[in-house]
Amino acid sequence: MKLVYALSVALMVSCNQKPKENTEPEVAEPEEKAVHLEPVVDHGETTLGFKEAVALIKTKQIPHIDTTNFDRFIDEDDISEINAKALGIEGVYPDFHDEGSNYRAMDLYRLELSPSFHTVVVTYRKGDHEMESTLINYDLEGNIIDHQLVAYDEIAEGMSRVESRISADKLTVNHIFWAEKKEIKQKEYSIHGDGIIEAMDSRTLSETLAEYTLVLSILDELQLHPLAVNMNLVTTKAMPQYPGGEIVVIPEIVDEGEHYFELNSHIVIANAHTGEITHRFFESAKTNQWVSDAIVLKEIKIDTAPYHVTEAKRAFGIRVYYYGMSHANPYENETLSLFVESGQSLQKILSNYSVMEYGGEWDTDCLGQFLRTEKLLIPSAEQTNGWFDFLVKSKITETINEEDESGECLSKETTSTETSRLKFNGEEYKNE
Repeated sequence: MKLVYALSVALMVSCNQKPKENTEPEVAEPEEKAVHLEPVVDHGETTLGFKEAVALIKTKQIPHIDTTNFDRFIDEDDISEINAKALGIEGVYPDFHDEGSNYRAMDLYRLELSPSFHTVVVTYRKGDHEMESTLINYDLEGNIIDHQLVAYDEIAEGMSRVESRISADKLTVNHIFWAEKKEIKQKEYSIHGDGIIEAMDSRTLSETLAEYTLVLSILDELQLHPLAVNMNLVTTKAMPQYPGGEIVVIPEIVDEGEHYFELNSHIVIANAHTGEITHRFFESAKTNQWVSDAIVLKEIKIDTAPYHVTEAKRAFGIRVYYYGMSHANPYENETLSLFVESGQSLQKILSNYSVMEYGGEWDTDCLGQFLRTEKLLIPSAEQTNGWFDFLVKSKITETINEEDESGECLSKETTSTETSRLKFNGEEYKNE
């Protein structure tokens, strides 16, 4: 029976589907699909209790991207049973036991988001043309706290899909629609310590992301899923020295937790008209310092000031801005890295050089002391190893807050300047 079933599926898939490359994960363009799993009303009645049932469920690591779709379930061996009674599925689907309901269990997995509650993601096929995955948070006794749709696919029209990135305290859900162009509406949810899921931000990426179509094209070429990228920090800018050239920064999420993330760096130059990547650079989160924790990585900017390193070669910069969360001990820092083209790659010639730093300590009322240092890089006529030196002009501002005899808060500010030099050692620029 299984052989006949598999042959019928293979015949229908070969007739109605184009071959797909096995890239993971990747948003697939809509296409006609044929799945001939027999409709079954799966009530999953067993005698196992909640704790026993949960203990048997496979666990996946976080952050996890859920891209559930019909293409994942071709053979019966791809399908997992769900203990619907033990997991209280009727609390998610009130019509689950109704006569004529047509739910088919497809898959499930567990996530360890918190020791205070259990998290299970269940996948059901609804009728012949819809499939969805739902994240369910349970208290330790098995009562449903909250639930949220995290993935959806339909094969009637093939014009919409839902995919999600699941982290310890956050859900990022992409609602994808295909019309004249691919549209992605991104919704963010906070997963609180008690298991409650709260809707937070929502935005349409084509409206908020500069060069949206170009960015999606670059993600395809880099084989990065949009949910594997921190879209809030993606940035683009035209290259003034190359008409049609666009610098694009793609921060890939490596790890993510409560008020914490680590990012790999993808920096490319692409043809703004064709989307073709002409130069690229990659650096791991282990060395690029793109980490956000108590010191928050707030913004990434592209700097196209004329950083001439030779008469014929001009660098561009990537600025990364950080700030501290402490009110009593304020902190800010901005670093600058410089890049030049080298064959089909980009060479990093200045690494995370601090061009602005601000910090201090105060009583949050008046008394305190603060220091700000700002640096400006100016190409020099002098050369080292054939490349221009950079003069570094530093402006240092010290501020002291004190109270006068009447209790009024007074600020005293003193400013000084310093000059230093960066020289090229054959590989990168370093302080003299």
